Amino acid sequence: MVIQWLRWRDWHQPSANLWYWRDQAGNEVDLLIERNGALHAIECKLTEQPGPRDTRGLTKLRAFCGNQVATRAWIACTTRQRHEIAPGVDAISGWEIWDLDAE
Repeated sequence: MVIQWLRWRDWHQPSANLWYWRDQAGNEVDLLIERNGALHAIECKLTEQPGPRDTRGLTKLRAFCGNQVATRAWIACTTRQRHEIAPGVDAISGWEIWDLDAE
């Protein structure tokens, strides 16, 4: 799934920075896309039904950086339909690129 975002960046947004985040306790977020001064956080899970536990790394990232920095977050997974898992965290199909700015 991360490879798709690398291709997207190379083809459409070469100025976008892509990052991986991990803290000393081992909490991690698979992909951070820095664009226009905002961070978009993406956690990749190979499940159709991600749950609140799958948002742990995203929650830790927001606690570390502040909610205003990582305002948008997604769980890229095998779900068929986009849905909210936790406030500000949506599950979305990881098999396609979606509009980071769409609500």
